[in-house]
Amino acid sequence: MSSERLTWAVPGIDLSALGLVSSAALFAPSCALSARAEALAEGAGRAWWRFPLPGTSDARGNLTGRPGALGTGWLWLTVFRPAGWRAPLVARFSAPRSASLAEREWNLLCYLRARGIGTPEPLLVGARGNGPFARHSFLLVRALEDAFPLPRYLRTDGVGAERERTLRALGLALQLLARAGVELPEFSAEHLWLTPSGSGECETETPGPRKNKLPGVALASVAGGRFTSDPPEVTLARHEARLLRTLAPGLEPRELAALVAQLRTTAPGPRALALE
Repeated sequence: MSSERLTWAVPGIDLSALGLVSSAALFAPSCALSARAEALAEGAGRAWWRFPLPGTSDARGNLTGRPGALGTGWLWLTVFRPAGWRAPLVARFSAPRSASLAEREWNLLCYLRARGIGTPEPLLVGARGNGPFARHSFLLVRALEDAFPLPRYLRTDGVGAERERTLRALGLALQLLARAGVELPEFSAEHLWLTPSGSGECETETPGPRKNKLPGVALASVAGGRFTSDPPEVTLARHEARLLRTLAPGLEPRELAALVAQLRTTAPGPRALALE
């Protein structure tokens, strides 16, 4: 196995599209990523950063350079560092079998996107290390634009008619997750990001068709995820329990009950989602 490997989602792209000449800053983030790079958070064995693609406008809308092959916008970088052997062993010997923690999340994102579940767009995954498992790795995705975590969305945009649309969109998204057969032990309401529907200005009392677009829903994190082969009735029960805990603070009891009822009316596929 090579000591370093980089896998791009789009063939023909190289590090110059990120404004970089080496992968060093992706494995060990610093201001070398960009003058506007931001450290978002750090946890046991991983760190999260945000930085813009070359040419991305600044906060005042001023152009900052010439865009590259990937266009403009912001990126999320997750860096995985050695932190014990349990997580690597789980990633290596449970589905989807992966040779690093970053590649594990890459595989899960691709799997979910193929099933119609919104996620950040994977761009690049990298790993370093010899042997069956690389303990240094990173995952680079496009940041979700014009979207907000569910708790914030419910406090700001999710009011009035938009709140009803939000609940419908959540129900449909959770139905897709219930069929996906992926267990997400670290799932929380903060991982559900919503894009405003933009429907309000189109609703009128006049007869005829009207636009009534639902908000977009995306799963921002698949941390710790894996495939599950538990029976559907078991995983759905665990899913409901997790929903009750993580979504309850931002929803009224009747709204939460409606979401759970919608899941129970969904005929599960071969496997169902477990979020516990």
